[in-house]
Amino acid sequence: MTGVGEYFPLIAKGLSMTFLVAVTCFALGAILALPVSFARLSENGFARAFASTFISVVRGVPPITWLFLIFYGLPQLGLKFSSLSAAVVGLTMMCTAYIAEFYRSGWLAMPAGQIEAAKALGLTEFAAFRKVIAPQVFVIVLPMAITYFIALLKNSAVVSVIGVSDVTDRALSESRSAPDPFNVFIAAGFVYMAVSVPIGLAGRFTSPWVARRFGMA
Repeated sequence: MTGVGEYFPLIAKGLSMTFLVAVTCFALGAILALPVSFARLSENGFARAFASTFISVVRGVPPITWLFLIFYGLPQLGLKFSSLSAAVVGLTMMCTAYIAEFYRSGWLAMPAGQIEAAKALGLTEFAAFRKVIAPQVFVIVLPMAITYFIALLKNSAVVSVIGVSDVTDRALSESRSAPDPFNVFIAAGFVYMAVSVPIGLAGRFTSPWVARRFGMA
């Protein structure tokens, strides 16, 4: 029987694609989540309702369903995506919805009157947000964001169902011809663990350091 270790090089070839999908979707989601979170907190009823509906719908539907809808459903309407593009669109939607809620919780955790106090010191509203509010929200959101990124890194395995050649897709391909397919998936599990555990440990030390850096610890 082939040992687990012998499958590592074959499966690890998909690691770059796994990181590409996870990092791209997380980065795009973090950017797009800003206007969504502001809309969620807006006093404008329409904007608030739109953001709330978007978040609820996106989070309420499994990622695999979104991928199927985008990759197989939208071509029926004339919108065609490559497997990678469909994966990025689908997971970016998920990231946007979740990270928007992280931002909102960070904003709501801020003590009342911070902006007013900053204004009293002569700062404009934008300067108060940039220099006072945003750093504190960042410190609050960072641990949640790191945890979510690790989950995204592992859950991105779902993109293999539409043909993206990530770690899981490589494992599936290898298992079809392997004499011991069980070992293939054990190797895949170790590959995911080998990247997610160090990120988690780094986050555990980074979050307190960032909090001290901004004077919040």
